[in-house]
Amino acid sequence: MSISAAQAASPLLFSDLPATIRQAGLHYLVNPGQLALLEQGGIVLPPGLANAVLKRKVEFAAGRCCAMQALQALGYGGRETLPIGQHRAPLWPEGFVGSISHGDGQALAVAAASRDWGGIGIDIERLLDHDAAQPLVPYLMTPAELTIGSAAGMSLERWLTVVFSAKESLFKALYPYVGRYFDFLDAEVCALQPAHDALTLQLATTLSPQCSKGSRYPIRVNYLNNNIVTLCLLPPSSLAPATVSG
Repeated sequence: MSISAAQAASPLLFSDLPATIRQAGLHYLVNPGQLALLEQGGIVLPPGLANAVLKRKVEFAAGRCCAMQALQALGYGGRETLPIGQHRAPLWPEGFVGSISHGDGQALAVAAASRDWGGIGIDIERLLDHDAAQPLVPYLMTPAELTIGSAAGMSLERWLTVVFSAKESLFKALYPYVGRYFDFLDAEVCALQPAHDALTLQLATTLSPQCSKGSRYPIRVNYLNNNIVTLCLLPPSSLAPATVSG
């Protein structure tokens, strides 16, 4: 399935990424024709989605299409649709890492060789409205995190959506090393760049030998209308098991 230059240049994608990272984006419509086009382009739905609603099928196919585009840009020659692994995580080919996200009619994927990057996470979220955001605050962020967004002049709904998305991206990037779900409060924002285009998450608890309490991870943030996209890139050096001195 080809992606046009206009789609590949979508403002939802990130500029100035390292040359070892490849990304792809696709605007999709939830209708049978869109699904047929994606399937004609080589995307195969797994048996587990046979009875899924159309929206889920299109989102899956659009995300896998972007993943294949990103992988092919890295020189990958396989054509099999990425299967679904545990906790619905996509299973990337040996030698590659990557991440997929979709929502609000947009699918995004990033990929890299595992020799260059230890983990990648991307997430897209539609901006929450205030009434939806307010009750989620205690489940997604600490009072200190809430203060960071307020001090930066960000509305509650925008800041909560940013934090939610950032922690989703971190989860995707760390999942291969943690192997389970972890709580939104297991990581907290400790810094926000003045331009609001990057923040830093710090683990509040140890999740695995490679992901210890106090570890910090940079997150890029991109905005477009009512969509917020975050990206977490982990160099291999950030995933070394913690050592105990003494």
